[in-house]
Amino acid sequence: MRNSLLLVVLLSGCTSSAETSEHVDLVSTPYTLQPGEEKYFCYTMRLPADRDVAMTKFTPTYGKGTHHILVSQTIATEPEGFSECNVLIKTTWIPLYTGGLNSGVLAMPDGIGFRPLERGQQILMQLHLQNATDAPITDVSKLRIDFVDQTPEIQPASIYGLDNRKIAVPPRSNATTSMACTASKDLEVFAVLGHMHKAGVFLDVSRGATAGTEMLYEEQWKFEDQPVTLKSFHVTKGENLHLRCTHKNDSDKVLTYGESSDTEMCAFVMYYAPAVGLDGCISE
Repeated sequence: MRNSLLLVVLLSGCTSSAETSEHVDLVSTPYTLQPGEEKYFCYTMRLPADRDVAMTKFTPTYGKGTHHILVSQTIATEPEGFSECNVLIKTTWIPLYTGGLNSGVLAMPDGIGFRPLERGQQILMQLHLQNATDAPITDVSKLRIDFVDQTPEIQPASIYGLDNRKIAVPPRSNATTSMACTASKDLEVFAVLGHMHKAGVFLDVSRGATAGTEMLYEEQWKFEDQPVTLKSFHVTKGENLHLRCTHKNDSDKVLTYGESSDTEMCAFVMYYAPAVGLDGCISE
């Protein structure tokens, strides 16, 4: 995989009618995974250094074997270009976009954008890849970030996440796990994303004294199709949020939490604005 290099193209002032906004493209040269191989690759680029911008749209193109794409801005500088990064996330990464298989485009509503920490901000795209086939796969993954000049009228966006890591599904059975979270701030949510792995069956998010009191989101889980969903609702600071995930374990071993596609997760991402920083709840 050492021959996988980062191709970064900075396009501005596009003349094509189909490409009217400024953007940066992250494009990986072909990566190859052997049968059963699982890898984390990272690619970095920098936003314009001559002015303040706001990121308004993320458009991924998923290559074969993609488990997830995570896009972050870095606090500590990562290697420029391509590197192998065998870690799910670092405390020095501030997530901007996260998507599972075929999550698709995240476009900000008018007047909302992710603000870089500084001019010339380093942006990192992490690919979690797994070859679940019996033959080698070779492909590329891409990410386009559209941006506009930052103005005082653009509200900053961020992520509020729910992450339940207490998963233990007995062999040959179905089980529902749940977690509760007291919202630490008011949230004006404009988009959401649920996340489980191959054994996921159903995911829902609700609020109230008990799970299911008032449903905010429900999803019949399909690992091959994990869309970012445009959905608007308000969460008031102090409200009780509940995340529930149902998994079906067809194996002879206990199914537990893990980063690999062959283990499980139960997570929910809320994109919101105006934002006051990355936040959320973890149950572990």
